[in-house]
Amino acid sequence: MKLFTSLMPLIPQPYKNIVRFFLASLKNVDDKEELKGIGNLFADILTDGKVTPQEWLSLGGKKGLNILKGNGK
Repeated sequence: MKLFTSLMPLIPQPYKNIVRFFLASLKNVDDKEELKGIGNLFADILTDGKVTPQEWLSLGGKKGLNILKGNGK
């Protein structure tokens, strides 16, 4: 992860958001099985090529990457 953060100034702007998302997702994953489950969830979400708001919440919420915060309203 240190490699990505040290290279951030060299990464073009559109890709920085992707790298930040990737780093945030890895920070909240505790073990290999959890990462595999999240990968499967992400693959299922992208099968039709579209991500609905409900699918995004399931991926980023407490049962997924746990990177979305809020009170759920």
